[in-house]
Amino acid sequence: MAEVEPIRYSYSHLLDGKSVVLTVTSGISLYRSIDLARLLIRHGADVTAVLSDKAARLVSPELFRWATGRRPVSRLTGRAEHVSVCARADLLVVAPATANTVAKAALGIADDVASTCIHAALGAGARSVFVPTMNLAMWRNPALQEALSRLRSWGALVVEPKIEEGKAKYPEVEEVAESVIDASAPRDMSGLRVLVTAGPTHEHIDDIKYISTPSSGLTGIYFAREAAARGAEVTLVAGPGVKAPPNVKAVPVVSVLDMYRAVAELAPSQDLMVFAAAPLDFYVAEKASGKISSDVAEYTVRLLRAPKIAAEARRLNPKAYIVGFKAEYGVSEEELLKRARARMEEGGWDLVLAHDVSGLGFGTLKDQYIAIYSDGRVERLGPAHKRELARAVLDRAVKALGR
Repeated sequence: MAEVEPIRYSYSHLLDGKSVVLTVTSGISLYRSIDLARLLIRHGADVTAVLSDKAARLVSPELFRWATGRRPVSRLTGRAEHVSVCARADLLVVAPATANTVAKAALGIADDVASTCIHAALGAGARSVFVPTMNLAMWRNPALQEALSRLRSWGALVVEPKIEEGKAKYPEVEEVAESVIDASAPRDMSGLRVLVTAGPTHEHIDDIKYISTPSSGLTGIYFAREAAARGAEVTLVAGPGVKAPPNVKAVPVVSVLDMYRAVAELAPSQDLMVFAAAPLDFYVAEKASGKISSDVAEYTVRLLRAPKIAAEARRLNPKAYIVGFKAEYGVSEEELLKRARARMEEGGWDLVLAHDVSGLGFGTLKDQYIAIYSDGRVERLGPAHKRELARAVLDRAVKALGR
């Protein structure tokens, strides 16, 4: 396994200690599962590949030995690999999953190495992720959709294919990996209502140009995705360019006032609120109609201070657990903590995550926080992958909520 150790944990520890059986069937896109295996290892997983007979003829099993650092299974022997490997896995990932494989899985048929592995893993209670890929006509077949519905009813996650060029194609491997992380998440937030804000706002000075912040929305997206994977009912108030993850209700907004109004409407019914967005602190007093002419030598824009969205949340909902963020740029740690505590007291938050965005933060996959709790405790989190940080923060919120 030495060849995979240099990349292990290079992304996160989210799959640390998880045994993953990657079952590869004969879809023409099966070569992409080599990249998937490497990505899962980067998140800490131990991966063993199981190849169907046809898959092993299309791509050499040796490539999967290289990708995973483990001998792949391409036939069943006296070692009873369907038990010794598949039935002992924490997670089953079937990628790509052909229509034939999906049908067999839904009907409990075990007539080759791949279907037998699936049969054993599901029977042993492994959490499962299916990545169906096929021709579009086959994807639309009612029998196939019924088989997928049956797998979902058993708790399987089905990663939606990318529909283009008349095919249901293998989705981005990053999305598949996120779905595997979804499947690995604890199920401790069922019944909780969670509100997350994410991304920037656009404050238009005319119908084309706007002022904004460089927020990508990744922090809020990962908080929303992690909470949904743990069973919460999640609403994401999403700024421009922010796409909600699966199983999350999106409320798209554009301006800081739009975001304020959306939060004000939703806040009273929430159990947990995470204010991860980076809205502009000001809005444009008088927006020009159309496009301001480029011939103008000088143009003055008047900005008005926007209401603090997160500062209003406690008034609107005295009982919710509130997580706020305080971002600063290039300040000392002492000053960062001082400003974060002031903002927490102003908003009545339970937890503030302070970070200096002059290094990590905007547009990066990793971040680091100084967590300050309402009782005065201080804890350093990271640097780590933003979803790993979201998991750590939600762990603490769940505990505080008595879960």
